[in-house]
Amino acid sequence: MALNGSMHMINALVRVNSTDFFLPPSEKNIEALEELPFLKPYSSKRDFTKDEEVVKSLLSLFSIKPQLRMEYLGEDYDYDDFMKQLSDIYAKVCSTADEIEEKVRSINKKREYIDNLKYLSRFSLDLSRFIYMKYLVFRLIRISRENYDKLKKNYENIPAVVLKVGVEGKYVIVASITPVSLEETLEKIFSSLNYTLLAIPTEFGGTAAKVTEELRKSIGEDQKVIEYLKKSSEDYRVKYITELKKGYSRLEMEKKTEELKSEIAMGNKLFFMFGFVPVSSVSRLKSELESQFGGEVIILVEDINKTGSGLTPPTKLSNIKLFRPFEILVKMYGTPAYREKDPTAFFALTYMLLFGAMFGDVGQGLILLFSGLILELGWKRTSLGGILSRIGLSSTVFGFVYGSVFGSEEILSPLIIRPMANINYMLVVAVVFGVVLILSSYIYNIINSSLGKNMEEGLFSRNGVVGLAFYLILLYTIFRVVVTHSNISPALAYTMMGLLILMVFKEPLANKLLHADKLYRGSPANYYIEEGFGVIETLLSMLSNTISFLRVGAFALTHVGLYIAFATLARMMSTSWGNLAVLVLGNIVIIVLEGLIVFIQALRLEYYELFSKYYRGDGIEYVPVKIKGISSVGRRISLYHKKRGIPLGIGIYIYNIINLKGGF
Repeated sequence: MALNGSMHMINALVRVNSTDFFLPPSEKNIEALEELPFLKPYSSKRDFTKDEEVVKSLLSLFSIKPQLRMEYLGEDYDYDDFMKQLSDIYAKVCSTADEIEEKVRSINKKREYIDNLKYLSRFSLDLSRFIYMKYLVFRLIRISRENYDKLKKNYENIPAVVLKVGVEGKYVIVASITPVSLEETLEKIFSSLNYTLLAIPTEFGGTAAKVTEELRKSIGEDQKVIEYLKKSSEDYRVKYITELKKGYSRLEMEKKTEELKSEIAMGNKLFFMFGFVPVSSVSRLKSELESQFGGEVIILVEDINKTGSGLTPPTKLSNIKLFRPFEILVKMYGTPAYREKDPTAFFALTYMLLFGAMFGDVGQGLILLFSGLILELGWKRTSLGGILSRIGLSSTVFGFVYGSVFGSEEILSPLIIRPMANINYMLVVAVVFGVVLILSSYIYNIINSSLGKNMEEGLFSRNGVVGLAFYLILLYTIFRVVVTHSNISPALAYTMMGLLILMVFKEPLANKLLHADKLYRGSPANYYIEEGFGVIETLLSMLSNTISFLRVGAFALTHVGLYIAFATLARMMSTSWGNLAVLVLGNIVIIVLEGLIVFIQALRLEYYELFSKYYRGDGIEYVPVKIKGISSVGRRISLYHKKRGIPLGIGIYIYNIINLKGGF
């Protein structure tokens, strides 16, 4: 299942215990029917912490890039035996690596000794005579020049012989000899000077020059040992590189299969799996299972639209490349239900129009466009890059419509209109555009309700046919009063009142037409109280949703206004470079700040003014169990578990999904 990558798993035990589950009685199914009363969940949870440590450490030690490859999974192998082999390699490699690390530490320490001994090289004295004194203590320390000056001023208070032996940048190197009985007192004085003790070797005798020579010889010997150990380690790499590469793929496969097992139901001889599979993948999955297991597997394929089961199928979004990046914004609100029309295409088109209308500019739009293409093609940020490139293109198109280039309206002539020269017209057009989108959302909701066979929502609700009729009549009434200065006719008033009454009685009317057992799902009193307030909310929301689209025109005007503000500041600069710098900074602020605000405002209009009318978003996303990142296109299922004693008698029930909306 993990290699096939098409099944969206559901819990098998929950499915078996559901009231609508039915396994056809037949000779082939008799063994499975006997198992049903005794099924239990898979409870054993394997800990892969140690395996991950072994695999990741080996890959890191040998600088091998972790990569999932199909050929390493399409072989017959025993996972436990394979991991034991890797653990043995790890033990050998770690031993060698520890030796190398120990030798490197030894070399670094000896080099530190050599650096410290250079301050004593001018003295032809045996260092061991200083190191092993019985009644005196020798120290080599480093302090700052400032603290050394303090030390010199207090020589008479220091119970030690102090000698300056070297200078290194802003530090002074000092040697000191003090009686053992006064060492604690000297320590307090040196501590106040923030000193650093310089280590010198104790295992060598002779002058500093002689000890330095011996240390260099010892370093050379250690380096030879390191080279030998590295060659030995490289031999391990050459010998076991294929096994090391297999480790990562097989570990990921084992983790994924362990995750998959949590959804199965275990019997004495069989285990049961349930899931949803797209129509296009059913035949391939069946052939793979049958070729591997033959008569040992039972496969039931059922059309979810024909069985009438209580299962909630997942939704697989399937959109053309132009609209695909906007799926992430749709899923932020919610995943479309299985019997709900995917709104991504409508959302993408309207969102691009809204953003472009509010942020219309050729230059700034092209910057967004190319930034998105770089993210999408160069950095593989397909969702973010795809959205940026598409709204950038829309912004560029509207820039030509407005005749705006980096905020300036003096470079291009507008194809249609200049916002600042036609303020009232822009605001009216924005509201008209909003009305068109709201009407489209009503139609969208009616289609969705029809697909879901929801008469109450599609016909009588404030977002259904009755709500659409009320909204159209309300718009017409407002037009008559505001534009033609006519009075509200009694016919219009009675019609709107009748439509509001239909909205209030939507539940009992729908249940009556559907011949339901009950007219109300709950208390009638509570229902009418709620719907009474719903009428007020309907009136307010219809007006507020429409007026809310004024922001489209307002932001188009704000865009020009911001540029005018920065252009005014630029003209106040005394130099041409200053003028240019202010204009560049202004455009950066407009692109980043206003671009983000417009992005959010367009999203708000989609979510609150449109989605709230036609989109539920309470579906389940189609997430098949699969291994991500496999670098081979071929897929083949192999029985690599067979040596671990898992029985080959398997009952697998695959629910075949048909999405009439093109999702599957």
